[in-house]
Amino acid sequence: MKSEIISQIRNDLKDLSNFDIVLFGSQVEGGNRPNSDYDIAILIYSENEQETNTIFQKFLPYNFKPYEIHIFETLPIQIQISLIKNYKVVFGDPLEISEYFYSFRKRWDDCKHRIFENMFQSSKEREILRRRSKPILEKIKK
Repeated sequence: MKSEIISQIRNDLKDLSNFDIVLFGSQVEGGNRPNSDYDIAILIYSENEQETNTIFQKFLPYNFKPYEIHIFETLPIQIQISLIKNYKVVFGDPLEISEYFYSFRKRWDDCKHRIFENMFQSSKEREILRRRSKPILEKIKK
């Protein structure tokens, strides 16, 4: 990851510098293309839906190409973990951000086996299971 990219993001989003912000996705992982966007996650340290919505309204003016802004706490756990494994700090204290991510790593460790058990290898496998469970679901409804 080139430091010029982080510098450009810091310049473009300088009005948001009082928030902890990380860059994630293809720009960090190295799979980016010339027209790839910049996936930005803002940490708000709250999972309160009303508070999250209020804060997100502040970020809407910045949610333009090439930036795709997300609230970290509202991302699905699989994306949170993918982000935690590979991110670059734009604004904030790297140590504090890493410590904050600890609870999400713990939550992932507690639930990942259930998520992986419920994954299908193919759409065919999912359809077979759906067909098998249909008669059972109909009996339950009666």
